[in-house]
Amino acid sequence: MSRGLGVTVALREFLPEWATILFAAVSVLGDLTVIVPVLGVLYLVDVAESLRQSDGRAGEEALCSDRTAFIVATVFGGLALIVLLKATFALPRPPAELHAITPSEHGFPSGHTMAATVFWGALALWTTLGRRHLRFGVAASAILLVGASRLALGVHYLVDVIASVGFGVGYLVGIAYVTQLRPRRAFAVAIGVALFATAASGGETRALLATAGTIGAAGGWQLVERPAVKRRIVGAIGR
Repeated sequence: MSRGLGVTVALREFLPEWATILFAAVSVLGDLTVIVPVLGVLYLVDVAESLRQSDGRAGEEALCSDRTAFIVATVFGGLALIVLLKATFALPRPPAELHAITPSEHGFPSGHTMAATVFWGALALWTTLGRRHLRFGVAASAILLVGASRLALGVHYLVDVIASVGFGVGYLVGIAYVTQLRPRRAFAVAIGVALFATAASGGETRALLATAGTIGAAGGWQLVERPAVKRRIVGAIGR
């Protein structure tokens, strides 16, 4: 049975050109060009708030809260898992004549949809911005829009998108259970997944980048949290 169920073909046949352009823009909600900078901003805002409340207690309290560190680790692990799953299944995309953009090689699962599920889902679950129901509403809307955009752009089948949401939700539930929301454990899981992805993909560039990014994020977080480094940061800010 086709993974598309006729949905991708129907969308490509009936959507006007302007809609394709719109969906290409919407698709970035599940793209690394949005996800990684937002994680960086989340981290910096958290550190800035800690510095504001430090009251000279340099080195005594964490600059980045465990909550934010856990979110960063979780998202990096999810991005690595996407690479691992794509390399494991290695299923093709829809025919090239349906593509409105130039995609990567493998079509299952949908990387953008799964990345959106992990990223926006993590923000909904573990940040404290706004009310909980509003966060979940925003997350659900972003995931739905990204999934629809990948179908409208002709680069995925319906089954790819649905499975990606399932993988993303399962991953979030699993990492919360396994790590008990502890960032060090989450980073350990993320690094392990990234290494498996590198091995499974034969050292594919995206897997190597996922490994380097995950190890770099974990190492940077640990370095900044060292008491000597924190004292220097607080001292420099206070000048």
